[in-house]
Amino acid sequence: MAFFSAAFYKKDTYHLVQSKHAEKGSSSHKSKLTYSCTATLTGNGCVGSELTVTSTSAIATISWLLDDVSILEQSNIKQNNGVIVAGGNGSGATPNQLYNPNRIFVDRAGNIYIPDMANNRVQKWAPGAVAGITIAGGNGTGNASNQFNRPTAVAVDGLGNLYVVDQSNSRVQKFTPGATSGITIASFLNLPTGICIDAQNNVYVSEQNGQLVRKYTSGTAPGIIVAGGNGYGSTANQLAAPTGLFIEGSNLYICDTDNYRVQKWIIGASAGTTVARTSGNPLGVYVDGSKNIYVSDYTGYAVQRWLPGASSGTIIAGGNGQGNGPNQIMPTGIGMDAFNNLYVSDFLNGRIIKFSNIFTGTYTTLKAGTYRAKITTTDGCITTSNPIQISENLVPKITISADREIVCDLFQPTFTAVTEFGGVNPVLQWQINGRDVSGETMNTFKPSRLTSTDVVTCTLISSETCVTNRLISSNSISLNSPITDAPAVTVQADQSTVCKGTPIKFKATAVRAGENPLYQWKINGNDLNANSDILEIDDLEDQDKVSCTIVSNAQNCQVTSSATSNVIIVTINPMLTPGISIEGDISKIYSTSTVNFTATTTNAGTNPQYQWFVNGIQTGENSRFFSKNNLQQGDQVKCELTVTNPCSILNNITSNILNIDVIKVVQINPANAFSPNGDGVNDLWQIPDLHSFANCKVSIFNRYGTLIFYSKGYDHPWKGDYRGNACEPGVYYYVINLDGQKILKGSLSIIK
Repeated sequence: MAFFSAAFYKKDTYHLVQSKHAEKGSSSHKSKLTYSCTATLTGNGCVGSELTVTSTSAIATISWLLDDVSILEQSNIKQNNGVIVAGGNGSGATPNQLYNPNRIFVDRAGNIYIPDMANNRVQKWAPGAVAGITIAGGNGTGNASNQFNRPTAVAVDGLGNLYVVDQSNSRVQKFTPGATSGITIASFLNLPTGICIDAQNNVYVSEQNGQLVRKYTSGTAPGIIVAGGNGYGSTANQLAAPTGLFIEGSNLYICDTDNYRVQKWIIGASAGTTVARTSGNPLGVYVDGSKNIYVSDYTGYAVQRWLPGASSGTIIAGGNGQGNGPNQIMPTGIGMDAFNNLYVSDFLNGRIIKFSNIFTGTYTTLKAGTYRAKITTTDGCITTSNPIQISENLVPKITISADREIVCDLFQPTFTAVTEFGGVNPVLQWQINGRDVSGETMNTFKPSRLTSTDVVTCTLISSETCVTNRLISSNSISLNSPITDAPAVTVQADQSTVCKGTPIKFKATAVRAGENPLYQWKINGNDLNANSDILEIDDLEDQDKVSCTIVSNAQNCQVTSSATSNVIIVTINPMLTPGISIEGDISKIYSTSTVNFTATTTNAGTNPQYQWFVNGIQTGENSRFFSKNNLQQGDQVKCELTVTNPCSILNNITSNILNIDVIKVVQINPANAFSPNGDGVNDLWQIPDLHSFANCKVSIFNRYGTLIFYSKGYDHPWKGDYRGNACEPGVYYYVINLDGQKILKGSLSIIK
């Protein structure tokens, strides 16, 4: 694995130099004595301030109290309380495993961002979680935007953006919150290894084989050299395989790995200062609020703490040789949360170990309340310090506004400042173009020669005791030139499509027109006698055009004093009279017939409602079609219509009434023989009851199909002749069409 420079990396593992640390001890026994001591707590009374406890005797442990409840325990001895908080399940790629975790980033809440190097992914491990979540990479080895090749370090900026050093791809990738693919912000780097971000979101990257550190302003290329860059070496202006980084204010701390030292490089300086040395290879560095420096000594299997200005460091974690016990580590990256818990990435053991409450002698307050420090000295004395009352920090605010949007010589604006948490004696100072205006320190400010190119601001110096920032600046205001200012008006209607005679309400909205503009409504370009922003009218015609013109009374300079609105074209629908008629599909109805009725409507709307009645009784579905059988003589059928046309004169109407005339069924049984021999008996082919069908049609054919008799109606029965001559005896055939629907057929014999 090509992780370090050739000068540092001599084997295929991190097992390079094993440092030996001897601990001093004493076998002497002390008699039981009583010791006296004092504990003095100092610091200011605002949230975010750092409290420091001192004593007349050396302090062994501190219990920080908030409102008499312990919130943090610190011990001034080597930490043997290591707890595995991520990984520790063997090297692997499952969510609860890590494989070569490298330089981690820990936020104040204790979320751990882990470059899981051998798995080419970044895991986020929440406090108390049993598994990590992949937030970047995890898609195999490669150089795609969602892949890595040896991610060695990560950092998170104040906006939640994740930055990953992708070492073997010689680049740095930025992942916005929730993104699955990264954006390359730095490329063609010479073995990039470490990363850190300052308060202005500037990104710093160490190039291990380039012997330098580059700064990327706001995360953009190409980057400038801020440390090293003078070749491989050990002079103050040189670096040898720089790896881990940490930024605190303008101080950049660099793990100068091959020189076994940590260099403090003030941004802008041409050389660094050595602030820590290790017996092994320093790979990670962290600086707490008390300026204590923590260094991960990889081949010394320990984390050292260097007090400000100290000539030697103290092992506070690890230092127990190589192994996989909870207090044995091969540390690369380190970090701290808000409660001084130290997190160490144990590279070869695939885990992150947390060492609780590292001793700093200081505590940064996080909330309001009464703070004390309870100490135990090295000679056994226990005492509690004086209290310090901490108050919440107020956030001063100043907002300015102008009474107009434009500026000109004739009308100068008045500015007003509104402050929050300015204290009893706030100090205001108005500025034009960043320069103080002499004597203008009141809440209101009226300049005399302001132009549209000027920028107005106001500063506030708060007199409150506890504030986040005592001196703050307001928003800035630049007013417009009159040439861009003109009144405008738009009109809206509560409805644009109505029935004839329905009132429509129009609303005119004017801007940049002063407090009382003049309104002139127009219909089809003709003026109405109405000076109001509201017009209600009920006698419009279809396609009438409604608009409004205003005359501004604004107290400023304007390009024009009048404006004309948009035009609304109305649709006026006429009032309609609905109609309905019904009819059946057959005119001759028998008692067994099924009659299909149909309703025909006019001006009924899109979804009219139907109700059919037979003899005044509701029946049928809501449909314009209705079927009925077994109708009786004298039944009456009608339909009621409920109209849905919004512009209908009537809402409900009734159709015509159909009176049902049922045809009585008569049985017609023609005789099958008669004897027209002139004896006066059965000389005619009589058909009983056929007279009931006055319009019947009777046809008789001979056996050759020749029509020999036809009669419409049967008032004169057939006497067995054809064209005046008697027909021969034999069989003949008849067809009787009773009413156009019923047809009788059969044979007829003439017998003589």
